[in-house]
Amino acid sequence: MREMNLLHHIKIDRAQQSKKQPFRRNVFNTISGLVRWYGLDDRFLKALDKAVDYLSGENLKFVRGRSKIPIEFPLFSLATKEEYSLTMAIISKVDNLYLQFVQSPDEILLCEPLYRLNPALSPEQLMQYHFETLLLHERASTDNMNT
Repeated sequence: MREMNLLHHIKIDRAQQSKKQPFRRNVFNTISGLVRWYGLDDRFLKALDKAVDYLSGENLKFVRGRSKIPIEFPLFSLATKEEYSLTMAIISKVDNLYLQFVQSPDEILLCEPLYRLNPALSPEQLMQYHFETLLLHERASTDNMNT
């Protein structure tokens, strides 16, 4: 009887594992696509270092909110050696969950400060709103709580 339960349990587990899952683009393919699409180079890493220092200051102000323009990248990336190195450097510098939702280089720059302000934003928010708009909202919320 016990063997039958174990066998039944194994069959159920295997059936669930064999269900088709939608393929999702991983962080490497997303960032590699951005590197190629925008022609990013090593200067972007320097800008990334400066942006994190600048954006961490209290004087962050935006002129307007921005809408997110989704870009469809290939599911698999064929990167040159330079693109691969830059992609890996960006991923190691901006090591947080929001990186998988970026759609532009400026969102990469805003990824770290946004994550520091609110590490619990929903995937729906991250897909729908530009990170600049989300950062502005989080800053305003933080300022309202402090006053």
